[in-house]
Amino acid sequence: MDNGKLLDLNAYQVSLQAPAGEKVDAQSASRGRQLFRTAGCTSCHNVDQSKPVPSFIVAMKEVFPGDNPVVLAQRDPPLNPIEDTPGFFFDDKMAVVNASLRGGIRGIALPLLLDLARKPAFLHDKTVPSLDNLLDPVRGPGVPHPFYLSDAKERADMVGFLPSLGTSSGMSNDTGKEDSH
Repeated sequence: MDNGKLLDLNAYQVSLQAPAGEKVDAQSASRGRQLFRTAGCTSCHNVDQSKPVPSFIVAMKEVFPGDNPVVLAQRDPPLNPIEDTPGFFFDDKMAVVNASLRGGIRGIALPLLLDLARKPAFLHDKTVPSLDNLLDPVRGPGVPHPFYLSDAKERADMVGFLPSLGTSSGMSNDTGKEDSH
């Protein structure tokens, strides 16, 4: 599939009505929202889910430091080789993503953070059972999405905030302007 068709599909998905964020404890969510802005989450994710995420790919090594792929099949340029990191499911769909980009970097697209309260597991490979687990440093530094909050109270506030995200959950920051990330 060519990149134009992927962008068209992305535009169609953006046009669909998103689920509303869940009602949450306002104080905890407010602390979690502030932490989301200051802990580095906005380097990849938007606070305001009504804004589309950028259509670039984040390098696999950035989002999965333990990525150590082996070449399963070599392909002629502009196609990338088909690669897999043995023992991990996280990168298994990358052969499709990489093939569609025709020579693009090995990586993953940024997701919107919608409907998190109803998700039974996290990451696209469903290997993390809860938001608290996702953000807990006991998962280790080499696993997918190794971005953590070591303080349990901060982690609880973030876990309290994230399910509130919906396309109408953008709040104004101190300047009165809508969040750009």
